This record gives sequence, C-alpha cells and structure tokens, in this order.
Amino acid sequence: MTALKYFTQDRNRYIMKKEYVFGFIVSFGLAAIAIAGIWINELSITWILGILSVLCFISIWLKQVIIDLDKKEFVIKSGLINAPVHIPLKDFQNFELIRTKQYLITINTSLNICYLKNGEEKYAILSQGFTSSKMQNIANEIDEILSSYEYPGKI
Repeated sequence: MTALKYFTQDRNRYIMKKEYVFGFIVSFGLAAIAIAGIWINELSITWILGILSVLCFISIWLKQVIIDLDKKEFVIKSGLINAPVHIPLKDFQNFELIRTKQYLITINTSLNICYLKNGEEKYAILSQGFTSSKMQNIANEIDEILSSYEYPGKI
C-alpha cells in the first residue's frame, strides 16, 4: 500500500485527517455577513449569522471518519448533535459523489457512503469540498485501505 494522504493509521484503524479549508470558508463567509449586518444596522442578521458561524466553526473539530478493520466497521460522526453512525463493512454498498453547481460554478462537492440498514438504503457524508478530484482521491484511498484488508466486496 502506498503512503496515505487523507488518513492516518493507528494499528488497524484508519482515521481521516481533518479538513479545514471548506469549513473555514463557510464559517468566515457567515462571519463576514454577520459583520456586514453591524455595518447596515441589522442586528438580527448579526446575531443569527454570528451564532451559525461559531457553530459551523465548532463542527469542524467534531467531524470524524474512522475505518476500524478490527471491528469491521466505518464510524462516521458529522454535525454537532448527531450521534456517530456505525456502518458494518458487510452493509457497505458504494460511494456517491455529488457536485452542486450554481450558474456554472461548483459550490459544493460531497462524498457520501451508501449502506444498508434494516434492508433500507441510507447515506452518510464522508467529506465535503470544492473539487470532485479530491473526493475521488479520498474514495480511491478508502478502496486501497479496504483492498489491503482483503475486503471481499466491490467498491
């Protein structure tokens, strides 16, 4: 296996490195609009977007993606309130890459994992960013990690 770019290895656990750029851009954008709310004397905008900016900033540190090969599961924690999602490797189906465009400009690209839970297809977000090439590289690295483990499923 080649050197890992997006994950760190701790025995048979692979922990995704924190992604700061996308979250910081969103947080600072909200903060800038909140500051503009002071300038135009709209304190309700300032309070609402200021609080959202802080919450978005905090959620950057709470996001966590772990591939635990000993327990044979993915552990995904995103958001402030949501509990971590435990996805057994046997329930893993595939990845889904979603690109959102607004007026020919890509504003968001997300990599989701598709899995089965009680016979129903569910999704959990693995990563967000601006380029689909980075999301594809993350999916390829996960495929490489699972291949080294000799995971029998296909990605």
